[in-house]
Amino acid sequence: MALQARRFHGKPLPMPTYNFSDVPWCAKDLSGSSLFEVTNRQHFNDSIAELTLLCNEASRRSKNKVLTTSKKSSTKPLSIEYIFDRIDTDDPLWGLMVRTDTPTSFKGRPSNVKASPHWKRGMLQGFITVTTFTNWKSSFRFDSLHEMAFAGDNDDLEEQMKNGLRKYDEDGSLAEELEATVKGGNPHVEGVVYPKIAEVALFGGLGCGKQLLRLVVEHLERLKSSARQNYDYIVLQATDNSVPFYESMGFTRVGCVQSKNPCPDEYVSGPIEEYMTQKNGETCQQIAKKFGVDVWDVIFLNQPLYGSVLQHQSWLKEGTRIFVPKKVEQPSENKFTPKWYVSRENDTPRGIAKKFKVNFGELLQANKRRYPELTGNSRLMEGTRIQIANFHIDEADMTGYSHWTFPDTNPEDEEPSYMMALRLNRKKGKEALEKPVAASLSVPMNPYSPDEAGVKELLLQPSTSLAPKFTQTKKAQEPPKKPKRPTTSFGHFSTEIRSNLPREMKGKQFGEINTYIAEQWRALTDEDKVPYIEKYEESKAAYADAMKKYELELANFKREAPQDMTGLRGQDTSLLEKVVKLKSNCGISGASKYDYFYVLTFIPDLQWVHLIPMVKAGEFDDEHPEICGRPIWKLVGEDAGKEIDTTAGLCEVVTARTMNNSANADDEHWDVYDKGETPPVLAALVPKTLANAPVKPKKPATSFALFCADARSDMRDLRNKTLTECTQILASKWKHMTADDKAKYKQQQIELNAQHLKEMERHERDLAIFLRENPDAVIEERKRGRPRKHPLPSPAPSLPPSPDSSVDQPGKRKRGRPRKHPLPPDVPFPEKKKAKTEKSASAVISKPTQNDVVLSLMDDFYKDIMWSHFRILGIARVKEEEDAAIDKILQTFKQRVGHEGKYLKRDQSTGICTVVAENEARAK
Repeated sequence: MALQARRFHGKPLPMPTYNFSDVPWCAKDLSGSSLFEVTNRQHFNDSIAELTLLCNEASRRSKNKVLTTSKKSSTKPLSIEYIFDRIDTDDPLWGLMVRTDTPTSFKGRPSNVKASPHWKRGMLQGFITVTTFTNWKSSFRFDSLHEMAFAGDNDDLEEQMKNGLRKYDEDGSLAEELEATVKGGNPHVEGVVYPKIAEVALFGGLGCGKQLLRLVVEHLERLKSSARQNYDYIVLQATDNSVPFYESMGFTRVGCVQSKNPCPDEYVSGPIEEYMTQKNGETCQQIAKKFGVDVWDVIFLNQPLYGSVLQHQSWLKEGTRIFVPKKVEQPSENKFTPKWYVSRENDTPRGIAKKFKVNFGELLQANKRRYPELTGNSRLMEGTRIQIANFHIDEADMTGYSHWTFPDTNPEDEEPSYMMALRLNRKKGKEALEKPVAASLSVPMNPYSPDEAGVKELLLQPSTSLAPKFTQTKKAQEPPKKPKRPTTSFGHFSTEIRSNLPREMKGKQFGEINTYIAEQWRALTDEDKVPYIEKYEESKAAYADAMKKYELELANFKREAPQDMTGLRGQDTSLLEKVVKLKSNCGISGASKYDYFYVLTFIPDLQWVHLIPMVKAGEFDDEHPEICGRPIWKLVGEDAGKEIDTTAGLCEVVTARTMNNSANADDEHWDVYDKGETPPVLAALVPKTLANAPVKPKKPATSFALFCADARSDMRDLRNKTLTECTQILASKWKHMTADDKAKYKQQQIELNAQHLKEMERHERDLAIFLRENPDAVIEERKRGRPRKHPLPSPAPSLPPSPDSSVDQPGKRKRGRPRKHPLPPDVPFPEKKKAKTEKSASAVISKPTQNDVVLSLMDDFYKDIMWSHFRILGIARVKEEEDAAIDKILQTFKQRVGHEGKYLKRDQSTGICTVVAENEARAK
């Protein structure tokens, strides 16, 4: 069975003593190299550092090649965490290694030791590992026709797939074949195993990639079948830049999806049926023949029940329960019914249901999860994907598959998958004995032995203590304590009541007393609550002052004690986010160019670090008089590709002080002290005086909020209700109000919006004057929500669904921080035009004219315009780009509206169209 979906505690890694920039390219026939077959997991474990550094070197050489030929960026190499996890988890594990054997030049041509002084025997030139495909998501499935299958692609790949430049499973047939194979397993234990699908897990090489991949395919096509290795297909995860290479090797892109919901802790399998043996002596081979399935599939499904003793010739007792995979007849081309139908222009859901002879109600209900406004007679745009089978599956909850995600992993946080697959041409009999790829090489394939390969002399075994130790020499400075949050008005009331409880309540349980206090609070009138509200306002003001003082003290603490190691006496310290220098540059490509490094990743059990070089970026000015003139140290840009991996034993921590305290390390400035330097004491931060700063006006209340304010004062029944119950009652009343009843509140909102615009103009003028008079003042926007102790990047915004759900539409996970206000603030209208617009804002029209624009996904004109600008609005996060896109859309709309047309908003429940102002159309 496969290993648990969690890696075990590792040991410090042996460090290669050779520099990978000196490793020569492989010859096409591998002359001058040795080819090894690796079947022992420990041999891969001992080579993890070499595998990681080889991937870094291959990425560096690829980047240099790309920079000389095009502007396309290269992909990041495999991380050591991923490599360790795969070697630790994959079962079975088989692979190949290529190492230097006889002296060659850097380009792989025959040479001698004198001509190639950096050459050493046993240097790693390439590797590949293969396992049985396993995933840890019970909802995973191969599906190239799902709208989210390719949603994670970048813009270049999207465009290439549209133009037919990429090979992908366009009709979904390959994904359907992969999904029809047998599978089984618990995602929380061994994972869901696909015994008919092999996976290339790890792959890297310097000029020997094609040879290694061809050898693997040749090996799998001739591999003897077993319950765990009965491969008909091979899959792998490609990076953006490797796609053309794998396509040249015959691989095709396939789509994969998974659910966003957590996985249940239960066994998962494909479609199966039960069979009870009819007599003693029946065998799995006879049962498989009876059902027309592969005997190894039968053994795989039943080994969890009967163990490895079950084989194809095992005799079974009468009445033994055997699970058999349901045979899926491959449908012919005429009868092929896909799960998804790509509509033509003006197709309707009712017509599609009739065409495929499926229940119309089920089809409509299943697709309304993604298109809420869909009706039976809705005319669809060309390319819209409609679900026509498996209506019980909630497709709206599916998302693109993220590779190497475990049951408790949020797929939205992981990198999207680029799955590629290849059908294997299984060989039997005499054909299986012929190995043309292996015969074309100049070297044989031998079992791997570190001694014979000359590897032991090249690896530096880790010592018992690698990471630098920290000894506490003085009492650590304690961080300031965060002030407690202010007591609410109900809290003040509760404290007063608890001190004067009536006799019958004394001795009651805590919950009963709380219920009594809550009832007393609800019974109070608004006038009775005023003293407690005033107490809350006082405590809130005191809390705000205390928080300002706390933030200043915390900032000073971080500057004065950035390397605090409280509670780590005599222990190995975490090197994470420390500034270090290297004791030796031996074997590390490019490390000699830099003095200091920032530890981005530290893996304590492996004693391994991922470092970012630091460079000087000017000098500190008189803003920090104590360090004025000292060099500013910053991180080398991510695009430069200068990050390195090495063992923690080579790192020596230096004193460094962060001056910006930024959540983003790329924006941070460091003041570094080395060679006995002592950092001076910095002056404490002094808060800016903003007592006279203009206060930003509050946003105006919405029409619903205005309605709630009126309703609460009129409805006495709400006094004894909770806040949630009151909101639900008011929301229900608002929903069932007519447009005429709502018009009063909407008119009030329009007036408040106009007043707010005037107040904002006045505020901006006052603020500009204040900043001119106080150039050192810093005005910060009030942040919403509770701040994190450790700020994390915000999740990518999900884009709104579009009626055309082809591969380029679904919401993509975008990196970066979403804007709080994606659209620019409304520009005030000229007075005459504004009065005319506001006057018509509450008008109701039963039937739109041909010049009107209905802001609904069911309006063809609106759909065409919005779809033509969907990519700009969905991807842009720059204000200027958003402004340009929105202005372009409005100009297009205005050509249709003219002097007689209007912007309309259709109520989904009643179908009534309401005229909206241009600023509302812009916001929508």
